[in-house]
This record gives sequence, structure tokens and C-alpha cells, in this order.
Amino acid sequence: MDISTVTGIYVEGKSAPESMDENAALQKLYDIGFRAADVGLASLEHESYILRGDDWQQKVDKLGETAAKLGMNLFQCHLPFYPTHLPRFRREGFPEYFDECMRRAYIAAGMLGIRWGVVHPRTYPEYNHESKACLEANHAYYDKFVELGIKQGVGTAMENLNPPMDRTMSTRYCQHYDQLIELVDSYRDPMVGICWDTGHANQNHFDQARALRAVGSRLRVLHLNDNHRGIRDEHLAPFMGEIDWQATMEALAEIGYSGALNLETGKVAKFLPKGPFRDAGVRLVFEAGKTLRAIFEQAQARGREN
Repeated sequence: MDISTVTGIYVEGKSAPESMDENAALQKLYDIGFRAADVGLASLEHESYILRGDDWQQKVDKLGETAAKLGMNLFQCHLPFYPTHLPRFRREGFPEYFDECMRRAYIAAGMLGIRWGVVHPRTYPEYNHESKACLEANHAYYDKFVELGIKQGVGTAMENLNPPMDRTMSTRYCQHYDQLIELVDSYRDPMVGICWDTGHANQNHFDQARALRAVGSRLRVLHLNDNHRGIRDEHLAPFMGEIDWQATMEALAEIGYSGALNLETGKVAKFLPKGPFRDAGVRLVFEAGKTLRAIFEQAQARGREN
């Protein structure tokens, strides 16, 4: 089972104005020990965004060559996402730019052989957060991209969301896994599944094991990260927060998860000075992944014995 992390773990600066070149990030991750990566195709407002410009396909080709040379498994990626209620999403021309980035991202994922692209279900406060209305609105937006992904060989993984911490709205659609399951099941297609974010679930005070058993075979990819429940989406390395990782990994083994153990822990190293100090932070993430894999494999072995 591959241990993976986000290429964005090498984002530069506290305010993250730009990303390290994705090729350099892959090399860094390989040197530390990773053999899989979650490619960042979401940061569409960064100047260095790989899908900007007329030469985006050439840049994607180069990234694919780098991954092949290193033997890195690009199992999953972050696709563009923005909360539709935010003013910047509604500014003139931005929705059209977002949609073009989404189109390019699915095509890029196909070019890179990525199996799963992760998206955020959209929340619609104007519908009073009614589940049926939000489900229909998500279909109205995402269906064309799901279809594009299928043509590219890229599945769409819908992510469980964290609660709104800024009080801009009362709740978010697919904050609860019941809604997420309903949305994914409505597609009736194995190319649409679930991305489980452990940090988001912890912010919702969910029992991870119970939730994962409910998600079951719909699970396709993971965003493994830790936090302190009531604070914010901290994206800490496992064991740095409050999640019960023993129970979580046992539940993953029980439901037969077979994808990568992907750690979405960019904030562990993001604020560290670049160089050996930051590399040490990323090595900590890798060691956390190895520990989780050992727990998972032990749970698998016990399951086979029983």
C-alpha cells in the first residue's frame, strides 16, 4: 500500500503566494521516501498554477515524464474547488475561468494517468440548504465534468466537508456523510465515489469508524490529517491532534480499502523555512504514514485470522 502526500506540502511562504514547481516537488517527495503523490490541480489563483497559460499541456506532459522517471504513482489529485457563496467566486468572469480550469484539470489528470480527482460538493444557501435542492444543483453543475472524467479514465471522488467556521452560513452540503452517500449513490456509477477527509470528520465530532463503515465500498481515496476538533481545519500529521487512529485504520481495513494512504498534511511543513527544516517536517509526515500503514496491515492480518 502506497504512502502518499500532497505536492502542495512544498508550497512557499505563509500566505502561499505560489507553489514550488510540481516537478521539483515530486523529486523532493521521492528523495524523502514517498512513492506516490496527490497532485495539486486546485490552486487556480496562484501565478505558478500548472494549468495556466497556453502551454499547460506541455507542462503536464513534463510532469508526467518526471513521475515516470521517478516511478511515482500519481493515484489521485485535487481538482479546483471554491465555495460558491464567497464574493470572489461571484466576481465577473471568475465562474467561467473556474469552469475552464476544471475542464483542463480533468484532461490533465487523464494525461497523467491519475485514477481519482477529488471535488467538493457545492453548498447552496439560497435553497436554505435543502438536501434535495442541493443534490439536484450539484448534478446540474458536476454531471458534465463527471462525464468528461469518465472519458479521460478519471473517476470523481466527492469529499465530506467540514462545518463552516466563519459563520457565513449555517451548514454545508455533504458536511454529513449521509448526504454524501446519497449524492454519490444517485450517480449509480462506479466512477463516482467518496474521498474521506478525517480532519473534516473530526471537526464534525463524528465517530470515524462508524462513518467509514457507513461509507463502505464507496470509498475511493483518502485525505488523512489530524486536528483539534473545535478549532479549525489544521491539516496536522496523524497523532498530532485528537483522532483515534487505531480505530480509524481498523475500520479502513474492515471495509476493504485498497487505495493509497494519502496524507493531506500540507500545513505541517508549509510554514517552516525551506531547506533541511522543511524537509524534516515532510519526513515526519512520511513516518506518520508508515505508522498508519503498520496499524492497517496488523488489522488486515487479524481480519484474515478471524
